[in-house]
Amino acid sequence: MTRSAVVGRTRNRFRSNRRWRSSTAGRARTSIRRWSTRSSPVSARSTRPNAASRTLRPLMFARWLMTSLLFVDDESNVLDGLRRLFRSERKGWEMAFASSGHEALELLQHRRFDVVVSDMRMPGMDGAELLQHVATICPGTVRIVLSGQSERERIVRALATAHQYLSKPCDPELLRRTVAQAVRLRDRLPSTPLKRAVSTVVRVPSAPESYAALVEQFASETPDLATVAEIVASDIGMTAKVLQVVSTSFFGRPQRVRSAVQAVEILGLETIGEMLGSGSAFAAFDESSVPGIDMSERNRHAIEVAECARRIVSAETEDPQTRADAYLAGMLHDVGQIVLATQFPDEYQKAIRSAAENRIPLWMAEHDAFNAGHADIGSYLMGLWGLPEPIIEAICHFRSPEAVGTGFGLPLQAVHRANGFWQCLIEVGDA
Repeated sequence: MTRSAVVGRTRNRFRSNRRWRSSTAGRARTSIRRWSTRSSPVSARSTRPNAASRTLRPLMFARWLMTSLLFVDDESNVLDGLRRLFRSERKGWEMAFASSGHEALELLQHRRFDVVVSDMRMPGMDGAELLQHVATICPGTVRIVLSGQSERERIVRALATAHQYLSKPCDPELLRRTVAQAVRLRDRLPSTPLKRAVSTVVRVPSAPESYAALVEQFASETPDLATVAEIVASDIGMTAKVLQVVSTSFFGRPQRVRSAVQAVEILGLETIGEMLGSGSAFAAFDESSVPGIDMSERNRHAIEVAECARRIVSAETEDPQTRADAYLAGMLHDVGQIVLATQFPDEYQKAIRSAAENRIPLWMAEHDAFNAGHADIGSYLMGLWGLPEPIIEAICHFRSPEAVGTGFGLPLQAVHRANGFWQCLIEVGDA
């Protein structure tokens, strides 16, 4: 396939995607207009809707647009407080409340919720167990723990079920932002099955060498914190997981860190060891399942792009957090590749072969196979995990920052330029 054909094919695909997105609301309005032209249920002869149906139609459309939330807590005063706290959100949020895990499951049998927010310490069925059921019944639902002090064993179990962990008392604005981010993520992936598959991801597998090195450290009598931090910071999957844990309240107050090394230092050897032992935080990638994926090479590429992105930003600003965001976004910009290869190994292997046979970029073959690229997948998962917004947006749009408009930040620009520079080096090397 010629370069001009590839460019034309890409342009047509994105035009088609834009038409699909812009037509979604139009199709919804059209379906409602068709519904409104049906005859009244009172009289089959009349084509004019009665007063009840005229009132019902806008309510149905408004409900379709609303975000549905389920709050679960065994303390009635907490539920009453949440009702009062978010009374002003009733125009945008459709809220339900349950006083136990079993009551929540009863509600989930009859309707779908966009977000479930659960306490951790509840009699009978605790929050970790409830969210495990939620993940099975409604895998696409965003799962959040909102809890006070809890045993470490419960929190470790929550790593396998909860996307985020918020501490009581929770700042109302923080909870609003968390829900708003979850709502924005809904439209990032076009396929409901794809959303469900990504929402079930609890860990991003690591390079086998990195995982073995981490296991070896904790198998020794005196694991070294600096060595453990270095191992974690050099691996895409481990970096993603520790950022999730420190960005929310799993093991303390959420913190905006500047590196994976800092995240490991905050968590400490005991917590990292418990995460490793739980099996829900770290795992080795099975490279035999997708032969086209070399995890060690993926890690090297991520570090090169991250270092280059940080240097680019350093020339523009002295702000240490912006520089750190650029580095972390560069480190995680291809995390979606690992997620796709793990969740859909056969389909992703076909995408790799298609890219090689048709001489097109892998991300184009991903769009052909999944109607989404690894940038969409990676940003969706990192958004679910509560990573900072600049990192999420850089992961999502690093291939086409112009699509975001003039307001995109330095981390996005830097990752775009760093990845482009790396691609140019590859093309020169192949020439």
